[in-house]
Amino acid sequence: MQSLVATRSELLDRRRRAVFVAQGRDLLKDKRTALVREFRHHQTELLDGLERLRTLAVQARQRLDEATAVCGPEALASGALVAATGIGADLRSRTVAGVHVFDLSHDPVRRNTATRGWAPSLVSAHLDTVALAYEEQLEWLLDLCAVELSVRRLATEIARTTKQVNALDNIVLPQLHEEARRIALTLEEREREEHARLRRARTRRESRDAGGNEPNRSAA
Repeated sequence: MQSLVATRSELLDRRRRAVFVAQGRDLLKDKRTALVREFRHHQTELLDGLERLRTLAVQARQRLDEATAVCGPEALASGALVAATGIGADLRSRTVAGVHVFDLSHDPVRRNTATRGWAPSLVSAHLDTVALAYEEQLEWLLDLCAVELSVRRLATEIARTTKQVNALDNIVLPQLHEEARRIALTLEEREREEHARLRRARTRRESRDAGGNEPNRSAA
C-alpha cells in the first residue's frame, strides 16, 4: 500500500481533490446525458431511414429487372451513360456537448424525362421508371449519410465519456477517500498518543509535587 505523509495539509488536499473530481464527474455525466439525448434522436431517424432505404432498394431492383427484360441491358446502359451527372452537396456541422454532428444538404436528385438527357419519344417508359426508382434511393442514401456519421461520432464519445465517469467513480474517488481516511486515522492516533503522553507527564509531575511536599507536612 502506498505510504502517505499524514499531515493536516495532506488531509485537506485529499478532500479538496475529491470534491474537484466529483464535480468533474458530474460535468461528464451531464455531457453524457446531452449526448445520449442527441444520439437517440439521430438513432431513430437512422433506423427509420434505413428501413425505408431497404424498401426503395428492393423496389429499384424490381424495376431494373423488369426494364432489362423489356428493353435489354444495352438500352439501360446507354440511358445510364447519358443521364450520368454530378450532384452538389454541402456538409455542415454543429456542436453538441463538444461533439460535432453533421447536416448534409444536396441538390435535387429526382429529375424528369426532359432533364435526364434522353429524348422521351426515343426511349421506353421503363427507362424513366428505373431512373426514378434509383433517384429516390440515392436521395434517401444522401440524407442518411450525415445521420449515420453523427450517430457513429456520438456513440464513440458516449462510450469514451462513460469510461471516464466509471474511472472517476470506481478508481479515482475511492482512492482519494481511502487516502483521506488513512490520513485522518493516523492523525487521530497521533492525537490520542499525544493526549496519553500529556496525561502521563501530568501524573508524574503531580507525583513529584506530592512527594516534595511530604517532609513539610511531617515537620508541621
